[in-house]
Amino acid sequence: MNHFVRLATSVSATARKTRDFNGAQILPRMTFRFSGFRDGHCHPLFAAREASGPKLDHLESLTQVIGALEDYLGRNPECNWLDAGSVDRTLAQTEGLNSAVLDSVSLDVPIVVHASDHHAIWANTAALRLANLEFSAPEIENAHIDVDEFGKPTGMLHEWEAMNLIYVHQPKPTLDEDLAALERAQLQLLSNGIVAVQDAWIDPGMPETYMAAARLGKLKLRFNLAPRVAPANWRADLDFAIATRLAVNQAESPLLTCNTVKIFIDGVLGSETALMKSPYLDSTGCEVHGSLGTQIWKLSELEELALAADAEKFQLHFHAIGDAAVSLALDVIERVSILNAQIDRRPVLAHAEVIDPLDFPRMKSLGVIVCQQPIWAQPDQGFLHAKKILGEKRSDRMYPIKSLLEAGVKVSFGSDWPVSDPTPLPAIFGAVHRTQPGLDGFAAPQESISTAQAIRIHSTDTAFQLGHENQLESDWVELDTDISACTPQELLEARVLRVCVADQIVFRA
Repeated sequence: MNHFVRLATSVSATARKTRDFNGAQILPRMTFRFSGFRDGHCHPLFAAREASGPKLDHLESLTQVIGALEDYLGRNPECNWLDAGSVDRTLAQTEGLNSAVLDSVSLDVPIVVHASDHHAIWANTAALRLANLEFSAPEIENAHIDVDEFGKPTGMLHEWEAMNLIYVHQPKPTLDEDLAALERAQLQLLSNGIVAVQDAWIDPGMPETYMAAARLGKLKLRFNLAPRVAPANWRADLDFAIATRLAVNQAESPLLTCNTVKIFIDGVLGSETALMKSPYLDSTGCEVHGSLGTQIWKLSELEELALAADAEKFQLHFHAIGDAAVSLALDVIERVSILNAQIDRRPVLAHAEVIDPLDFPRMKSLGVIVCQQPIWAQPDQGFLHAKKILGEKRSDRMYPIKSLLEAGVKVSFGSDWPVSDPTPLPAIFGAVHRTQPGLDGFAAPQESISTAQAIRIHSTDTAFQLGHENQLESDWVELDTDISACTPQELLEARVLRVCVADQIVFRA
């Protein structure tokens, strides 16, 4: 099927000559229409909520971060909870971000600052006090709270179970506020040429926003929701997923589905909670005994949950970053494929930053889709930190897009927004060049792929992950540049002109 279509534009006889790219019909004026970008793993509602506070990810010093927080409170004196994002871990760790520093901004207003990977936060004393964490911290399974030499929390909390001790006290947004946030999220997605996304973390209180938007005719692109299932209450979580899918189906919106469940296998490299087969390294390059990361689920419970969710015909969408987490997820998928009926599963491994090469054949045989974040393939502070704690051999295998494709494994792309902006063009640049402008060096450059491969993955292959392969004709994006045959600079500067979803023009530049 031809998923790249000719533009209906009046041109002279000499200008009607076209050339093909993967079936694409390109007009000489370089305008390019194709089936649109899709994001296989992002969090648009979370991202838009966070963006209502001060934006910190462009700041280069702790002084600038504190200044931005003070400026926001000065301009918003009615603010009773300040949620801000996000700060690179390395910046915060080298310059000493902690509760005392945030207390200099306010002793009264609870302040929460997100780490850039969104698997850790910093909280001021007002926020810690609400969670009864001002003077001591409990032991928490699958998470931890940093403390000083006296056992007093420093203000940094790692992983969801710890972070949620703070979050439960955060004022809940109203439906109108969330509808406005979703509208902002959709505008940002559409302006980047994205026609469909996987919202990869849905908790109670979030489906109502999507269904209200559908009822009010405010949905503009396609969303597939993935309720999160956690080990502590997985049966109740699965019931929530089933009820959410029923409610979404009853809403009868062609733009809204709930066909997936989200399952965390491990943490992240920044916290050294990604589950690894070999220990992390210390500052001298030596293995740290017993330092293998965090396995969030007991294997027996994970298998039970996966079998139950699969029996309900939910797509399994695993967060798995370390090579041991990837292998564990494959073990579970294999078990499900043996014990449950043979169906079109399309299981997803999100991130899979480090993969044991021995697992490539298993991925192919099990029909696994690996959702990579190509914008992360750059030698930034996060990658350089990973290189230190993993060593050369393992860091050279990070984000193995080319190896996956050569092994016949299906690959999709996602941004993990708000971890990264949902901008497909820099992501394609990263997949091809394994760096970003202004950076020195490359991130595992042998894993570079072609521009044609990157465009296909970010469009039609991610549509396959989402089950949207039948919408490729009704959804399309028009750019002002032929991104299949342009310079790297032109790729980054290309603009989205129009977006069509379900045969309706939903965005014009």
